[in-house]
Amino acid sequence: MTTRAARGTGKIGPNAIIQTVAALRDRLGDEAARATLVRGGAGDLPDHLPRELIDEHEFHALVELLLEQIGEEQTNLVMARSGQLTSEYVFANRIPAFARLLLRLLPPSWGLRLLLPAMQRHTWTFAGSGVFAYDLTPTPSISITNGALFDTPAMAAAMCAYYRGAFEQMFRKLICSRATLHDLECQARGDRRCRYAIRCR
Repeated sequence: MTTRAARGTGKIGPNAIIQTVAALRDRLGDEAARATLVRGGAGDLPDHLPRELIDEHEFHALVELLLEQIGEEQTNLVMARSGQLTSEYVFANRIPAFARLLLRLLPPSWGLRLLLPAMQRHTWTFAGSGVFAYDLTPTPSISITNGALFDTPAMAAAMCAYYRGAFEQMFRKLICSRATLHDLECQARGDRRCRYAIRCR
């Protein structure tokens, strides 16, 4: 099953930027994180974090800044942590307590049948103009397709790290504590989408 954000909107939640700045601080420390942003021309960002919906290109510009300033390896680590922090925020603030309890009580396969359609309905908050898809058989999987938005392998890899961190953390919070995602396809390797198998072991 698939869903696409309304063409031309490309809006996402502000947590994409808020948590990326937080993850950068976690990784480098406050002073080095600010210095990194200053070098990239975004030194005022920590003091003016967005509170409303943002254009997805603002987020992508921040990721490109990090790639230029701290390199691919460090950026991927920051983006993975940003994804985790984003999921932790969503878990704590956007998912009702009864839903959290229900999902954790259900067998993983049943929990995914409830969670994945809910994620699909809110695709635009994290995928913008991208395409989110899921498949429950034979092995549960999810995918993100962003097309020309990620036109370099480095950008695709950084965004893959973000999505993987976010999804894996959410599944661990709601489906099973040992949930892992296994790459099936990756835009950073030239595939048309990033697709992950969901496993609970």
